Amino acid sequence: MKKEYFEKIAEHGQLIVVSGPEGAGKSTVIKKYLSEHPNAMICVSATTREKRPDEVDGRDYYFLSLTEFERMIRTGQMLEYGYFNNNAYGTPKKAVEDARREGRNVILDIDVVGAMKVKTLCPDATLVFILPPSWDELEARLVKTGYYDEKTVGNLLQIAGEEIECANLYDYVIVNDEVDKAVNRFAQIVHGNRYGRNSMKGFLESYIEGEVKPHVRDLSQALA
Repeated sequence: MKKEYFEKIAEHGQLIVVSGPEGAGKSTVIKKYLSEHPNAMICVSATTREKRPDEVDGRDYYFLSLTEFERMIRTGQMLEYGYFNNNAYGTPKKAVEDARREGRNVILDIDVVGAMKVKTLCPDATLVFILPPSWDELEARLVKTGYYDEKTVGNLLQIAGEEIECANLYDYVIVNDEVDKAVNRFAQIVHGNRYGRNSMKGFLESYIEGEVKPHVRDLSQALA
């Protein structure tokens, strides 16, 4: 098979799944990483929650009605989806697949349940969990946003505890004590993982089918 074909497969983009409790600063880490690595992109999630004043449809989320969201689920257009605080969230499948075929590294910012679903459907995905430096710091960050009342902060902290207990299911764990340090740690993971077994799985399978097996068959026939 042509060299160009294998180069294209070898450069198939990675799928990096990032999770962490609300307030851990994962969105900040991802945004800074993306600003420094133009070949990477974040897959914009879809949600049924209300748009905040500083958010832009198609940039922060695709803001959908519940009817449209459920239609996408029924027609198999969601890679994963779930419900949080009475709102639906999901990852459109096509955008992820198209970007990876183009060789771009795709980052998903999703919760633990969604991450486990993606890992099942995409075994070559790399899972990264981002932690706050301490529980007190997490609570302080949630209060500081101004988005949440006291009851909601309490609910988010309860959810955070459950999510953190699942961190050992991830491939890597980053403590976001300082943003620049956390971004550097994230970059090391992504680039160090580029030619790992999981990232090269598609290339290896195609190489074996297209190059190794035909020659093995020819060799077997010649030795028969």
